[in-house]
This record gives sequence, structure tokens and C-alpha cells, in this order.
Amino acid sequence: MQAGKLMPGLPEILKALIAIVVLINPLEGVPIYLSRAAKLSDAERLKTARKASITVLILLLAAMAGGKAVLYLFGIQIASFTMAGGLIILLIALNMVLSSPKDDPSSGGSGDFSIVPLGTPLLAGPGPISSVIIFSSQGIGGHDTLWMSDVVLLAIIIAASAITYLCLRVAIPVGKLLGTTGINVMTRLAGILVAAIAVQMIVSGALKSFPAWQ
Repeated sequence: MQAGKLMPGLPEILKALIAIVVLINPLEGVPIYLSRAAKLSDAERLKTARKASITVLILLLAAMAGGKAVLYLFGIQIASFTMAGGLIILLIALNMVLSSPKDDPSSGGSGDFSIVPLGTPLLAGPGPISSVIIFSSQGIGGHDTLWMSDVVLLAIIIAASAITYLCLRVAIPVGKLLGTTGINVMTRLAGILVAAIAVQMIVSGALKSFPAWQ
């Protein structure tokens, strides 16, 4: 086997990283974070951002570690899960593009919101969890389950969690700069990208299920 085939290429790595980060969609968590963190001290805001990003990290690592076992336990083919995950992600993308902005119903409440609802299900929801299970099962860029692909996925998850933390860290100044309209526009643009990724996943799963279509 050639050395170049032992691990995913840079375009495949970047595509996977962008997919996971966009599905986490830190921008979606900004309105809740802004409304709930406005009255917190700087130290409490940092703590909230840190706990939310750690929640994302733990859940995605759990999906990576247990995803293969779950599919094997229920006898689910990776092609079938890829199509199902693609459909779920497509619905999320359509919601990002078409839905009207809503006020967070819990924005007026008190208590720790860093884990629920911010960390999950808002950030680490079904979209990024499904994508991580798919990547861990078929490898980054379809490189099966090579150990190097798993190492790359681990690095991607850590990077995505770090990006989420940075986004929450700068949420207040960026939120003031972009405003509600700017955040909504960015969310819709991200939704279009997510939709394209979802369609590609569905097509990929269908081609694996029905090789004669190729």
C-alpha cells in the first residue's frame, strides 16, 4: 500500500472539519449565550463557554468511541446509516435556512445553562453526532477504519470543540457587531453548506447500497 493512501488527504480532512463545525453551528448558540450570559461576570462567562465546549467534546468522543459498536449491535450497515444521517442533517439544514428566528424560551431563566441546553442539544445535537459516527465507521474520506483515520478524526473533534469555545468567547463582541440580522444571515449561509454536505452523504450511501447505479 502506498504511503499516500495510509491517511486522508488535506482536502478530506478540511471537509470533515468544516462539516462538523458547521453542524455544531456555534452561531446558533450565540443568541442563547448572549441572553443568558449578559448578566454574568467575565469569569462566569469563560466558565460557561468552557463547560459548553467540553460537553461538545465529550459527546462527540463518545459518538466516535461507541458509534461502531452501536451499528454492529443493531446490524445496521454503514451505507444505511449514512443515508439516514444525511436525511437528518438535511432537515437540520432546511431548518437553519427556512426557520424564522425565535426567542429562546429559557432565556429568562436562571441556573447553569452551559451543559443543557447550550452544550446539548443545541451544539452537540443529532447532526454532529451522526456525522462523527459516520466518519468513525467509514473513515475520513472513505478510508475504511484505518487507525490513522481515527487519529485524524480525534484531532478534528478536538479542533471543532476548540473552535466552539473560541466562538463563545467572542460571542458578545461579535454579537454586538453583527446584530440579530447578521447572525441570521450567517446561519442561513451555513445552512446551505450543511444541505450540500447532507445531499452528498445521501448520494454516497445510496451508491454504496446500490453499486449498480455507479
